[in-house]
Amino acid sequence: MRHKILTAIIFSFVAFGMYAQVKHIKPKNVAKLQTISAEQYNQLGEAYNTGKMTEKEAKKFENDALFYDFFSGGCSWYCGGDVDTIVASSCLEQDGRKYAGANVHDFDVTTQWIEGATGQGIGEYLEYTFPGSCPRITTINIINGDITDLVTWKNRSRVKQLKVYFNGAPYAILDLKDSRSLQTFEIGTIGFHDAYMPQWTLRFEILDVYPGDKLEETAISELIFDGVDVH
Repeated sequence: MRHKILTAIIFSFVAFGMYAQVKHIKPKNVAKLQTISAEQYNQLGEAYNTGKMTEKEAKKFENDALFYDFFSGGCSWYCGGDVDTIVASSCLEQDGRKYAGANVHDFDVTTQWIEGATGQGIGEYLEYTFPGSCPRITTINIINGDITDLVTWKNRSRVKQLKVYFNGAPYAILDLKDSRSLQTFEIGTIGFHDAYMPQWTLRFEILDVYPGDKLEETAISELIFDGVDVH
C-alpha cells in the first residue's frame, strides 16, 4: 500500500510539472478582417483570380489579411505539407448541414467547425494527423469564431484558449484574442520531416471561450499551418 501511495504521489508531481511547463503563446500578429461576409470574401477572391478587378481594387485586396493564405495561390508550407486526417470530438448538425472538423482546413472562409457538445464546448477538440515525412510546422493561423457575417460572429461563442498537444503530450496553450481576425501564432518547430518516422499528431482542445451573445456552441472558421522544409 505504501508503495502504491508513493507511486501516486510521484505521478502527481510529474503530471503537475508537465502542466506547469506548458507555455502560453499569444498571437504574433492579429490582422482584422474587413467587415464583409465570408461569402463576399470568396466573391472578391474569384474576381481577383479571374482578372475582374480594377488595379485599385486588386491592390486593396492584396493588402487584406486573408489574401496570401487563401486567395493568392502563392507557394507556402502546403507546397510540401500534408494532413492525413482531421478528427473532431463532436460537431454540430443543424438544418441538414454538418459543421465538420475538416471545415477548418478547407481554405474556404464560408465553412466552419462548430462543436456539437452540450454547453460551450470546453474539452472538445480537433486532432490533425500528419505523415512522418511532412514538413515541420512553426506557425498556426486561426480565424476564430463563425465569420459568416459580423452578427453571426458575435452570436456564436469563440475560443479564448486552445491547448495544443503534440503526439498526446501537452505542448502549449494558445491565448486567442476576441477579434474577427486572422491570428498568427509562432509555436517553435514541431514535427519530423522524415519518411522513416511514423505519423504524428497535433490536438487542439478548447480550454475557455468568449461566450456568444445568443448561442452557446463554439466555432472556428479556419486553422491552418506554415512552416519549414518546403524549399
